[in-house]
Amino acid sequence: MSYVDRMLAPGETVLHRTLRHWIVLARWIAGAVALAVLGAVMASLYGLGGWQGAGIGAWVGVALFVLAGLLALPALLRWATEVYLVTDRRVIRVEGVLRKQALDSGLAKVNDVRLTQTVAGRLLGYGTLEIITASESGINRLEYLPRPMAFKKAMMTAAEARGGGTAAVPAVSTALSAPAPPASSRRSSADRLADLDEMKRRGLLSDDEYRAKREAILGEL
Repeated sequence: MSYVDRMLAPGETVLHRTLRHWIVLARWIAGAVALAVLGAVMASLYGLGGWQGAGIGAWVGVALFVLAGLLALPALLRWATEVYLVTDRRVIRVEGVLRKQALDSGLAKVNDVRLTQTVAGRLLGYGTLEIITASESGINRLEYLPRPMAFKKAMMTAAEARGGGTAAVPAVSTALSAPAPPASSRRSSADRLADLDEMKRRGLLSDDEYRAKREAILGEL
């Protein structure tokens, strides 16, 4: 059982799990890759006559290639052990190879979610997700998050299933999905539209979902 799996509470279900975007690994091992290419070229050039008669240049090339592998290994392990995941209860970030560090944000305490994508991020499919909570840690910042919209959608789905991470979520979710209550207890359409706008502002709804739910409310008028 992995470290992340041991962190889960009994009955807690993982809805979305991902590593950081591959571009992070590419940045960390760029120097090692360049060194490996140089070593391979030197080994090829100076070892053409066979390894028994190879000159010192060929052995230097082999040494550079091995050194590149040793330099890249820690970065690879670090990248492979930095995990972002959404469960049906919280968002968890785990990092560290031997010395582990974990930060989690309970869905019930999430106040806002902010997604930022640069031009390169939109082209390559990564972004930064800031989860603003009412806890002491304040902000859980997930950088170089691959497929950030899918991650945020998993958060939204889990929050709605639990009754919402904010005060606005449960009100709108109930109004739109539950059977219509009697007229005396039904919330006004204006209140429901206001809640819907608040969900859109917080990034909990996509444009298509926002338009569909708004049309549903207006259709009841």
